[in-house]
Formats: sequence, C-alpha cells, structure tokens
Amino acid sequence: MSMHSKTSTILLASFALCALHFTFPGFQREITHAAAAATRRRLGRNKGKGKNNFTATLSPHDLVYYELRNTVPIVNEEFKIIFFQVAKAASSQFTRFFMRLEENPSWCSDDCHMHDRNINQLSYLSDFPIDEAQNMLTSDEWTKAIFVRHPKPRLLSAFLDKAIDHTYHFGNVTCSAYGKKGGDLDECIEKHEDFSFFLQNIATTLNKNVHWRSIYSRIDEKWWPYVNFVGYMENLSKDAETFLKQVHSSKDGVSAWDRIGKNGWGDDERDCSGGEFPFLAERDNHHQTNAKEKMLRYYTPDTEKFVESHFADDLNNRF
Repeated sequence: MSMHSKTSTILLASFALCALHFTFPGFQREITHAAAAATRRRLGRNKGKGKNNFTATLSPHDLVYYELRNTVPIVNEEFKIIFFQVAKAASSQFTRFFMRLEENPSWCSDDCHMHDRNINQLSYLSDFPIDEAQNMLTSDEWTKAIFVRHPKPRLLSAFLDKAIDHTYHFGNVTCSAYGKKGGDLDECIEKHEDFSFFLQNIATTLNKNVHWRSIYSRIDEKWWPYVNFVGYMENLSKDAETFLKQVHSSKDGVSAWDRIGKNGWGDDERDCSGGEFPFLAERDNHHQTNAKEKMLRYYTPDTEKFVESHFADDLNNRF
C-alpha cells in the first residue's frame, strides 16, 4: 500500500464518523488511533520488522482450521490468498467476489445460504491436509487478509440487521438460543428493539455468534502475527482495491483486481449482468443499515463504555 493510501485510510476512518465528534469525542480518537497503529504494524512488516522468533504450529482444533467452526478462512490457491471473513465487514460481498473469481455462476444468486460451503463451492483452510495448511499460513508467498471494523458501528449494524430488520428470525432463533442458555425468552422477544438489552444480554450470552463476536476472538492469537494485510470497513472500497491489486494469479500473473475487480459491479450484488463500477465502489442496498447515521440515536455514554469494556480485545489488538 502506498504512503498516500495509508494516510487516506487514517483520514477517511476519522472523517467517516466526524459528525459524532462533539457527542462522543473518544470514538473518533479510537478509530484514528486504531488505524494509525495498524498502519505502523503493516509498515513494519513490509520492512521486514516485527517477524516472529518462532513458527506457530497448527492444531486440528484451532479456530482457523477446525471445520465445524465458522472461523475457518477462505482459500484461493491460484492467487495464494487466505481470507478471514468478518461478519458485518463486507463478508457477503467478498464471498461473492471469490465465487466469481473462481467462475462460479452462482456468485450472483439470491440464495441466502451462500456462506454455506456446499453452496459457494469455495475452498477453506480445513479442506487441506494439516501440514499443507501449516505451510500456507506461515509462508510469505501467501497473503493472509482480513477486513476489520470498529466494534461500535459493527455491533449496531448487527443489531439493526438481525434484531430490527429480521425480527421474526431473531425471535424464533436468537431468542430461543438465548433461552436455552438460561436467559428469559419472553424478555428477549419483548425487548428485541432495545439496543442496551441486546448488548448486555444477547451479545454477551451468545458471544460466539458470528455476527457480533469480537473480531479478535475469530483467530487464534498465535496466528494473528501472520496476517499481512488489514483492510478497514471505514475505507472499504480503497482498501479492497489495494488488496486485490497486490495478489496475482500463479497462472498468468494478472492481479485479482484486473481479472474481475476493476469493473463489472453495481449496487446490487445479486444482479448477474454486473455493472460499470469497480468492486465495492457502490454499496449494496441489501447490506445498508445506516449504522453511522443511527449512532447518535442508539448509543449512550453507558453503552459506549460497555462496548469499550466487553470488546476491548478488538480495541487493543496489538497485531
């Protein structure tokens, strides 16, 4: 990533939520500081600094490998990519991108189960023998990428999407799971529009739910140092372009960006005719919850402090 692009990442991450500065001054600083720290880490890696003094060993039950978990990353062998998906951080769009990259005609399907391996037909790290997966994770020839998002807008986005926009499913599935964990099922249904209740009860009791579990907890700590590309939801389009320009086909040397990223996309990822825009240049309306505009409505100083405490692992991720 160029120095200009890195600086843009920091500035845009700060600018994207500058409207909150006067009400929640700490929030702007958190995003800016997090982006700056990650940029310094990435610069260090590019210069050969910060390398591990040891090589991590892959275990069959690691989060990144155990096939029954939803934390196993996508693998594209041709472009040597290991991609760690993060719910509420463009995971659906990237799944469709990798499906299209592998010429799967269902990339634009309206199937709501396209994260299912049987539907997307993508390769995952657990599909490979453990020795081979170990080599892929530790090799500098492979790009290990993740796109992250500040926990405050990410949690609000999850709440608006799952509890507000999909109330029936939330009541029947999420509240039922909450009840089985000892929570009050009726209270969950009654308070499904209460963001504070969601944070303090649902997000903590069902803390392994893919849509709101912390990003840090999705990857075993020993594997975080091997992640060599970090993109930001606050600078999604530009960081996606940077990422896809730096990975190249082992067959013909063409970048993933030139192959399918630079055009052929629109504001509806289910439109098989494509569009005239680059990948992620236009936000899909299916995924917009306007979380940033609703921050002032839903967050209070108390709920902010709650997130800062319970999602401190994301805010303080040293990797």
